[in-house]
Order: sequence, then C-alpha cells, then structure tokens
Amino acid sequence: MSRGRRFGAALAIAAAGALALPLAAAAHGLRSAELAKRGIANAVDHGWIKSSDARRYRADVYLAQRGIRVLPRLQAGVLAAQLSQVSAIWDSYISPRATALFSQLRENVDYLSTHRVPTQTVDVLGPDGVVYRWFPGKGLEFHPLANFARLNSLALKADSDDAQQLVDALLARAIPRRGTLLWEYAFPYGSGRPPWASGLAQAVGAQALSRAAVVLGDDRLLAAAEKAYLAIPGKLAVQLSGGPWVQLYGFDHEIVLNAQLQAILSLEEYGETADDPAAQTYAQQLLAAARGLFWRFDTGDWSRYELGGGYAKRSYQEFVTTLLGKLARQSGDPFWQDAAARFLNYTYQPRHVTQSQPPPALTAYPQPVDGWLDSVEIPITLSKRASVTLAVAGNVLTWRNLPRGDNVLTWKPGPGVQPGTYPVTVRAVDFQGRHAAYSLAPVTVAWDTAPPPLTSDDVHVDSTNVLTWSVDEPGTPWLELEIDLSDPAGVQPSQVLVLGQQPTSGSVQLSVPAGTWAATLEATNSDGLTTSVPLPTLNGLAPTP
Repeated sequence: MSRGRRFGAALAIAAAGALALPLAAAAHGLRSAELAKRGIANAVDHGWIKSSDARRYRADVYLAQRGIRVLPRLQAGVLAAQLSQVSAIWDSYISPRATALFSQLRENVDYLSTHRVPTQTVDVLGPDGVVYRWFPGKGLEFHPLANFARLNSLALKADSDDAQQLVDALLARAIPRRGTLLWEYAFPYGSGRPPWASGLAQAVGAQALSRAAVVLGDDRLLAAAEKAYLAIPGKLAVQLSGGPWVQLYGFDHEIVLNAQLQAILSLEEYGETADDPAAQTYAQQLLAAARGLFWRFDTGDWSRYELGGGYAKRSYQEFVTTLLGKLARQSGDPFWQDAAARFLNYTYQPRHVTQSQPPPALTAYPQPVDGWLDSVEIPITLSKRASVTLAVAGNVLTWRNLPRGDNVLTWKPGPGVQPGTYPVTVRAVDFQGRHAAYSLAPVTVAWDTAPPPLTSDDVHVDSTNVLTWSVDEPGTPWLELEIDLSDPAGVQPSQVLVLGQQPTSGSVQLSVPAGTWAATLEATNSDGLTTSVPLPTLNGLAPTP
C-alpha cells in the first residue's frame, strides 16, 4: 500500500474518535496552509522549483490540513505547528530548502497518522534515510547534526548503500551560499529564528562527507566536505582573544565546550582525509583556544557546559569525557592526557565523604532549649559535588548539590531523642546517580537538667574582695551570678550584689558595703537552674581616698 493510501486509511479510523483541534488553532493552520501555497507559487514563478515538485508540495500541505481537521487534538496540534513553521519562510522556497521543509512536513503527517505523540526524544528515519528528531510542541525536525552523525556511522561500517542514499538526500538539502554549503535548522530554538545553522553540525558534516568520499570512492564529496568546512571560519565561529571558537548555535555567542572539542576532532579528520592544510591549521587554532580557556570549564570535580555556566548535565559530562579521551590519544599532548584522566575521574570515580582526623567530639544539649548547643554542626569534606543525606537517631535530612570541599551539616535532635551516643551515617549521590554510604564520628545527646556543679572548692574570694570561680558545665554558655549578704548581728538589712551574666569561669571585683557580712553565691545557668555556694565572711572595704 502506498504512503498516501496508508495515510488515508489511518485518517478514516482516527476521524471517528478524534477530539477536534480548537477552532482558533484550526483557523491558524488554514492561514499557514494558504501562505505555504502562496510560497510554492512564488517559487515556481522564480524558477526555484519545478512544477512537478510544486504539485507534490501542495499535496503535502493538503494532507497536513486534513490531518489537522480529523486527527486527535495532540497530533493535530503538532501538524498545525509544522504548517506554521513551513509558512514562516514562505518567500524563500529555493529548491534545497523546499525539499527539506516539505519532506519534513510529509514525514510528520505520515508519522502522526499512525503514532501517538512521543513523550521523549525519538529519531525517525524518513524514506530516503534522513533522520528526523522529535521536539515537543514542534514535531519531527530535520536535524543536520543527527544526520551527519548517522552518515559518520554508516561510513565507519562501510555501509555503502545506506551511505549513498543518505549522502544524496543531504546534498539535496544543502543550501549554497557564497562558495559554501549550509544545512539549516528550520525550527525556532531559544532566541534563534529559522532558518539557522550550527558550526558544530558543519564541522561534523565535513568529517562525514570526507569519510563517505572514501567509502563510496567519490572525490566529488570531498568538494562538498570542503564547502561544509568553509562555512565555519568567520561565519559560524566567534573570535576570542585566544583564538576562534565554533558556535553550537549560529544565532548566539555561547562558548560551549563540547562543540569546540568535537569540531576540533572532526576538522582534524576532514583535513587529513581531504589533504586540506587550511582546515588542519584552523583545527590547531581551535585547539589552542580550547586549551587557553579549558581551566574555566573545569570545576575541580565536574565540567561546565558553557563558559560562565553551571555544572553540565550528566550526558554532557560523559560526552566531554569521551571527547577528551579521543583528543588525548590523537594529540599525545600531556596537557590533554592529564585533562582526560582528570575528567574520567570526575565522571566515573565515586564521590568520597571524609572528616578531619581525629574526628571532632560532638555533643548536643537539646533540653531544655536555651539557644546553646541545641544542635551540632557535623563537618564533612566532599571529594566532588554531591547530594548528601544525613541519618542520626532516626532523623533524616537531605542537602542538595553540596559543593566539593568542606561543608557543615547542622543536626538538631528531635524532641523524642533520648540522651545517649548515636552513630552518624551519610549517603552521598553524585551526578552519575551512584550512591555510597559512609559512617562518621558519633554524636552525643545530653540533657542539661542539673544545676551548675559549683562547690566551695570552685570559688575563692581574696583579701581585696575579688571573686574567682570556675565550673565545668558544657551545656550552658554562661552563669547568672548574685551574692546574698546578711548581717550576722542582725543590725543591717540584708542586701544583694547582682553580678549579672558572667562566663562559666572568671573573676570580678566585689563592691561590698561597709560592715561584716555572711555571704552566699547564687549561680543560675541558662536553663534557669540554681546552685547556692556559701562564701567566706566578707568585710566591706573602706573607700579609696
């Protein structure tokens, strides 16, 4: 059964239970279709496309319109987005661009008539071997980088039949521009408006076409490979102080590490295969620029996707690690060998959690709550960035993405935690998703429920009425001190010397009133518990003249 008949049968089945696309969206699809048809007529008038191609493209637009009317809502919405994308550049349907656009539109029509809308990235091969990659809300998109990656793979396997088919399809979609060949992305992405090109895709294209030239024995492909390469210098690369940097996206100046490394490898291979010294020199300039900025992508435990950005996703870290390994082997340069080994450790070596030696003795005094040692600070050192889960006495706490190096985990015992010594376990999860558990120094929980352990042996008053005291009570940060004075003869009224909040050890000059006094020291800790300690008889000192 032909593609058209299969599509018609699928539409008839789908129409019975379809949820119609909202009228506004359907109307927008209609306007896009009319604009696309206008663009096809314009292309015929300018001699850009043949009449036979125009008839086929109009049929593709008609089938997309029909799909919008009868397919389920999600599929219809994607077709509407595809029509909008095709019509956005209606006034420039030169032959290779029209081939790419309308083949993509037809692929979406065929795919969505028999498939649900994908929930993840998928690659679909068209009838001519072209790779279409799924993008949510956009549909299946012609993806130059994915296509050149496939061509590289086919050439590496010496699959000449499939390689020839894909080469023919890619050359039919190549946009000639000022002595170069460009392969365009036709969908909006980030701040980029279509059509746009990628320096990375062009570099991999030069590599893939030169490989295919060898496998297929077709030197004409070397000329196409050269034109793919020539689109990069000064056009799809930015000039930095250390040299050129290939643009991953032609519409912005992001400095992306993986794009530069892959471009270096691809252009080095192309230059050697095609015997193109200019490309080889340019690849060395890219290499010098990458070397000069490499330290800014190295966090010490991971990589940055782009200059000044955050930690790269795991997939990009793995990709960069693979690229560095290839670069180290090919160059034999100790700099890149060291970088490759370091990134290999970052990527695959488990993270480690350690403490200083000897580990700290940690005690919390959570009851009563007085703001002093109610919690403990557990110091750890991470060998690489990781998420950490702490488990103590049945309490579990998690910290996300702690940085490499020294960190502090604060743990406060819950109300149900009884006095005792408890083991401490941390579980660390790195960017690879690997888990590892580590035992740390235990923590002790104590309740400060007793008054200050102050005795007469801990208190002294000298002949000048200087009071000195010292008490070992780690559960309290200070003592509230006062001295009760009473006259043994009962002549003078009792008095109180308020010394206020004092450290647990110290001394203070007493201002004792004239007379002879029996004295008692009252020491209250931060929990409000008091100890009374009798003092020697105090004699008021005559004021200094």
